[in-house]
Amino acid sequence: MKANISRWIILLLALVCVVQAASAFDVKTATVNPASGDLEPSQEVTAHYVIAYNMKPGSSDDESFDFSTGLRDPAWTFIVYRDGIPIYTTEKTGYYPSLGAFELAYNDKVELDVQLRGTVPKISSGEVEIVKLEHLKNKHVEGDPYRMTRKVVSAEQVGSSLSVQQQNLKTLKADIDARAADGVDVSAAQAKYDAASKALTSAASAAPSKAAEYIATATKNMDEAKPLLDKAWAEKEVSDTGAALESLDSKINYFVENRSMGGDPKVVSIVTKRESAVQFYSQAKDGLSAKNYQLARSKAADGLNKANEALSDADALREEIGEGFSLGGNLLLYVGIGVIVVLAIVGAVIYRKKTRWDELG
Repeated sequence: MKANISRWIILLLALVCVVQAASAFDVKTATVNPASGDLEPSQEVTAHYVIAYNMKPGSSDDESFDFSTGLRDPAWTFIVYRDGIPIYTTEKTGYYPSLGAFELAYNDKVELDVQLRGTVPKISSGEVEIVKLEHLKNKHVEGDPYRMTRKVVSAEQVGSSLSVQQQNLKTLKADIDARAADGVDVSAAQAKYDAASKALTSAASAAPSKAAEYIATATKNMDEAKPLLDKAWAEKEVSDTGAALESLDSKINYFVENRSMGGDPKVVSIVTKRESAVQFYSQAKDGLSAKNYQLARSKAADGLNKANEALSDADALREEIGEGFSLGGNLLLYVGIGVIVVLAIVGAVIYRKKTRWDELG
């Protein structure tokens, strides 16, 4: 039992040590200028950090705060505040300054004010480390280091990215125009296209870091335009299928209600095709609801094809039973009536002439 208690005490002490190590410092504020966006080579950068920490004097440990930066020509200013009053200031240069316990260890509440100035290297791998802070004790890192980085973009990178996005914009415009020609409502996608086009125009004349922001804005708008265009296209296809089914239902109703042909094999065939079209139409609407626009278009196309087959059959049947809109089988009737009318007129004329002759004779 005592052995178990001893183990628990050791574990608790170890946990306390871990918590103390992890909380040896706390970065209360971190300010970088420029405040946002990508950096660019040779750009000037300033950074300001306020760090609360706990480092007691008189300790035999070799304890320090080690800083580092990827900025070129870095200049550092360190100020120790005790109860809000500056009590120690030092300035350093170089990429790896260090502050030891003799500079930092105090019993009272203390904070370390860090000011850094430097420039972004001319050659960068896409990211630069603004600052890194490690708490070392007996040459071992305690807790988690603090690290701040920023992306770096060059004029060459911006130029390449701009070219790619300009081509993507052209492709998007072609897709929008193609859908508009098909009668699709492209207004939502067009608005996103206009915003992207404006951003890329601004990027073409901006500095690299600002141009990168414009390109990101344009890319976002183009990415949003694509599903909007797909949605509108799918809605149009589904709507066309629904309209075809409404027309088909009207024609089927004529055969069933007006002509009592519900049992006719040709009407049954038309109804069967109609049911198949309805199934595709239902699947298309489900795809639309699930935002699976490609599936919605595919099923709507299948439904429309099947509905059009049934419509063609219905038109053919209506002509067959003498209810079509063309002259068709009624042509002879119309010709016969015309002949009778002409003969009647000719007969009337002859009769009038004969009567006139009889009167004169």
